[in-house]
Amino acid sequence: MEQGAHRRIASYELLRIIAMFMVIVLHYVSQTQSLAVPGTELTPTRMMGGLLESFCIVAVNVYVLISGYFLTEAQYKVTRLVRLLAQILFYSLLIPLAMACLHMTIYGRGVWKMTEYFLPISMEHYWFASAYVLMYLFAPLLNAAVHRMSRLQLKSVIILLLIFFCGIKSISPVQLSTDRMGYDFGWFLCLYLLAAYIRLYDIPRFDHPLKAGLTYVISCLLIYGLHIGLHLVNEKTGQLQYYATVPFHYNSFLCLVASIGFFYLFKFVHLDDSKLPGILATAIAPFTFGVYLIHEHVDIRDKWAVWMANIVGGTWQEAPVRFLLQTAAASLLLYLACIFVDYLRSMIFAFAERSLSHTKPAAALRRLDALFAAPKDGTAEQM
Repeated sequence: MEQGAHRRIASYELLRIIAMFMVIVLHYVSQTQSLAVPGTELTPTRMMGGLLESFCIVAVNVYVLISGYFLTEAQYKVTRLVRLLAQILFYSLLIPLAMACLHMTIYGRGVWKMTEYFLPISMEHYWFASAYVLMYLFAPLLNAAVHRMSRLQLKSVIILLLIFFCGIKSISPVQLSTDRMGYDFGWFLCLYLLAAYIRLYDIPRFDHPLKAGLTYVISCLLIYGLHIGLHLVNEKTGQLQYYATVPFHYNSFLCLVASIGFFYLFKFVHLDDSKLPGILATAIAPFTFGVYLIHEHVDIRDKWAVWMANIVGGTWQEAPVRFLLQTAAASLLLYLACIFVDYLRSMIFAFAERSLSHTKPAAALRRLDALFAAPKDGTAEQM
């Protein structure tokens, strides 16, 4: 998620790039009303939208699995958390300021709504960022636990958590009061522990490119089949309106299995860090989180799909192939634009870090980092 969190491996950086592109596709399909949600007509384009959604729905889980996989063995650093929060605040505050200067309508016109700009984590301005920051705060405790527990203990805890967060909700025809559909840090903690287990012990049944690829493809096709089937049932009977949405929940069983398969698939993708594809993957990946922060800002999230659709030529509700091409073009255009903007942001942050490196707050952060790197006998410098 953040720069410097681990020694970058090109294949997983490529996976990070692809996962964020999938996130954009998911949002584009949703924003252009190209998904057959209960109560809407099942048009050819919406069938194509459902197919795209089915194969891209793994994106969020995969992104968290990547983070958990590397953070499990990484030194915990408060500096990383501060950088992450600074990046979130940078976009949360700067985007409405820029839009106001351009006389564009912004969301935060009252005290309550403006709070989302200044407290984006606490107010869930970005639900993903809020869940991720909370997960990162728990990371040192999770890492201490997974390295002290036996394999069987860790496996048992993960199974119990998955039954609660994933298993019961995947078969329940009604929404459970505790279920956030994977949009919360509780689910992220499950994914973190699962990634830790994969890193420490592996899951042999997925540890082959054919097995991993087939797991991903078959699970996604089953998601799509359920999506279409449940929509038709709801269309004819008016029943199962909630359950028709479950295949696209991040904590649904099929989505989880597809995510693990897709994650494992990139274990067998070998990119040379010294050759162009590997160099590009490691160079671009650090800016993917910025892509999310820009296009999911509260002042942009409901507008950018229309902007992109107008640029690439509008939407075609009765031409699924043209819609597929348009979705790819619009998503790629937005991706590249956001990557460029976040690259500029990184230059500003690098200059600011150099300028502030000798200040007392910077020194305090370095002492905090050293505290977490210290031996367990407490011999580190006392704060």
